[in-house]
Amino acid sequence: MSADVNTPSSTYRDMLPDWELVLALLGGTRAMRAAGRKYLPQYAREEDAAYRERLNRTVLFNYFAKVLSFLATRPFSKPVRLGESAPEELKALAEDVDRLGSDVTSWARAVFKDGLAKGLTHVLVDFPAVDPEAVRTLEDEKRAGLRPYFVHVPAEALIAAYVEVVDGEERLTHARIRESEVRREGFEEVKVERVRVLEPDSWAVYERSGTSEWAQVGGGPNKLGFIPLVTWYAHREGFQLAKPPLLDLAHKNVEHWQSSSDQRNVLTVARFPMLAASGVAPPPGSGEDGGQGGGLKVGPHSLLTTESPQGKFYYVEHSGAAIEAGRKDLEDLKEEMAALGVELLVRKSGSSTATEKSINTAQSHSELQALAESFGDALELAFHFAARWLGLEVEDGALKVEVHTDFGLSEGDAQGLDVLFKARAAREISRQAFLTELKRRGVLAPDFNAEVDADLLQAEGPALGTLRPAPAPGTSAGQQPSPGGAS
Repeated sequence: MSADVNTPSSTYRDMLPDWELVLALLGGTRAMRAAGRKYLPQYAREEDAAYRERLNRTVLFNYFAKVLSFLATRPFSKPVRLGESAPEELKALAEDVDRLGSDVTSWARAVFKDGLAKGLTHVLVDFPAVDPEAVRTLEDEKRAGLRPYFVHVPAEALIAAYVEVVDGEERLTHARIRESEVRREGFEEVKVERVRVLEPDSWAVYERSGTSEWAQVGGGPNKLGFIPLVTWYAHREGFQLAKPPLLDLAHKNVEHWQSSSDQRNVLTVARFPMLAASGVAPPPGSGEDGGQGGGLKVGPHSLLTTESPQGKFYYVEHSGAAIEAGRKDLEDLKEEMAALGVELLVRKSGSSTATEKSINTAQSHSELQALAESFGDALELAFHFAARWLGLEVEDGALKVEVHTDFGLSEGDAQGLDVLFKARAAREISRQAFLTELKRRGVLAPDFNAEVDADLLQAEGPALGTLRPAPAPGTSAGQQPSPGGAS
């Protein structure tokens, strides 16, 4: 198949499996069910109908999404600030960075969250298309109210990008961004696919709908002379290659998804005892004597009899051992996910790195703090690009973007949290005490309300594995009832 404008690059294809996993988890139970066998394998000899039934009763415990949201809000618990020496035009831009009314703090929070989830994300500093005959100078642009604006380009939307190295610096030479739009045509909706092609000296837009061919529908010169696209890497491993910081947590969450499916399945089976018989000949027509038919009839209006003096009918019930093992596995996985979720907040002892330029003395820093500072650098570059669009001369060091970094847990705090998690798992402390300690240490939000959370938990119902089949009369839990005779 020949390549076209929609063909992704090799680096894009390398990153895609990680992004698909992250997007499925962020999509919740519905997206995980839609992924089907990709994240919930079908067992050997498991019929399709049985698999679909098991899949449709599996519910995602979305720890990944909860941890991601919590971590992504930490750097933006205080406003993103431009330095006092920043031009007034850029300060005004920060009040509405996307021309949709979003200030830089709320807009940047969503971008940071995307990069934290997927390992990298992008910011395109765009400018409205203008009629070159009507708008020829910067004064014409000001009179028309034209100004640059920021466009968030999610990781999976940048399908290709290429660079050349000039004087040790990477310079973008080509980028392709995939977009889509739903248009109304009469009473119908038509989905239109679009690819935006950016070059240092030009731009173009290609579209297609349905199975039609790609056609160029717009384009023009790029007066900047470079591609105003900023890429922020969380964990860079190469150009357009990165490891999502929470990837291990994502895989662990999938493991929990699979284990919870097994647990729900064994609970369903265990709740229904199976009727068994010994010393009883198969009824005529059951198929076991060579005939055809529907087998033994059982119900409230049926009487079970046998002519054999050794014949017995009895129920076989689950011992519950597998249920307890499954319950413990789910609890262990939750504890492991909790430990992975707090890792980025733990401050590591050592000297400041190059990206921690706002810290003048050596001190402990968490990985999330370092990520927040590097993200501030990416925002700073985006504002520099905006200044170029506006024709502003900004001196080196005159434009500062500050992202909040005064947060994190010390290694001692992390050890204390580990003790807390284990104490709660062993039920050596109450849930109230556990939540109080988490709130005091800043792991939970200041406005967290334990009573409201308890009501929400109650509304969710019992956790998987806490429901066990009731023991048969005369038996204790885990003991299989003795066969009972019938005449």
